[in-house]
Amino acid sequence: MNHVKKDPHFLIIGPMLSPDGSNLGGATISLNYLIEFIKKENVSHDLINTQYIKFFWLKILNPFYVFLVFLLKIRKTDVVFVNVSQFGTKTISPFLYLMTRFFGKKFVFRPFGGAMQDHYEKYTSLQKNLFHRTLLQSDIFYLQTKELVNYFSQKAKNVLQLSTSRHSPPTKYLRPHRPYQKRFVFLGHVNESKGIDYLLEAVSALGSSFTVHIYGAIQDEKYHSIFQDSDIYQGVLGKDEVLGKLQEYDVLVLPTFYRGEGYPGAIVEAYSLGLPVITTDWRAIAEIVENGKTGLLIPPKSSEDLVDAMRIFNEKNYPAYSKNALSFFQQNFDADVVTGKVIQEIRELFQ
Repeated sequence: MNHVKKDPHFLIIGPMLSPDGSNLGGATISLNYLIEFIKKENVSHDLINTQYIKFFWLKILNPFYVFLVFLLKIRKTDVVFVNVSQFGTKTISPFLYLMTRFFGKKFVFRPFGGAMQDHYEKYTSLQKNLFHRTLLQSDIFYLQTKELVNYFSQKAKNVLQLSTSRHSPPTKYLRPHRPYQKRFVFLGHVNESKGIDYLLEAVSALGSSFTVHIYGAIQDEKYHSIFQDSDIYQGVLGKDEVLGKLQEYDVLVLPTFYRGEGYPGAIVEAYSLGLPVITTDWRAIAEIVENGKTGLLIPPKSSEDLVDAMRIFNEKNYPAYSKNALSFFQQNFDADVVTGKVIQEIRELFQ
């Protein structure tokens, strides 16, 4: 007699995207795609928002809220899937692991970002011991980059990659025969570690035939005065404005040396529209930029190399760069493909 296995019931824990987009960021966007997919595929699930309480000092009550809802929902759950920042990795997550095991359920864990190795190496011996006895024993331990997967594969029970992803854009945003017009764009947090100073030096050296615009939240106060009499800074884009604005440009520029960089979402979004990138050979970025094909890799903290790279693009070579960027997105970063693979990997825990 054949027995039909039912799909597992998921309990997804992580920072949910606010309706007003006020907590928009890489982590909330990434988790939002996962939730959208499981809803679309009618996957049985419950959600616990780790940022449910948003009022100032009352935010400290969020862990208690998470634990309370966890206890209410755990009995009908088959697999707990925790998605958290590095702070959550050190605090709430080990206890969620222990509670999940107490109830005899599967536990899947994903820390956001590309700096898990850095944080791990700075743990105290006590923190490392707790980490090894709990989270590294997860049924699946998801990490963003190949570099991190290689590092933790000898330490954890089952390490797999869950890369950054984005939805394929509506066709109205695609320009299959995109003309090259020397229009460059930066999209991200505006601070020193994103290479803004080097980008501004490059702009000064390039001359007026190049257009360069910067979008993003200003995090270093000095840039308020720097941008005061310049039209290079164009403000902050809402989630629904990003693709429409990006498609007005030819190349994404991201001269980052940010310590926590993983797979920058801006690169993935640019690729989805067929925009090649100029970015730094920094941390795991080289894993997603094929130098000379989908974009150009330059050394960090070098305005001279940035200028040279921006001058490489022309009307003849640009169409190939654009085509390669779009193809790379379709093969590696389409949200439905990435998320579908993750759900299947978790389902296989029960086969």
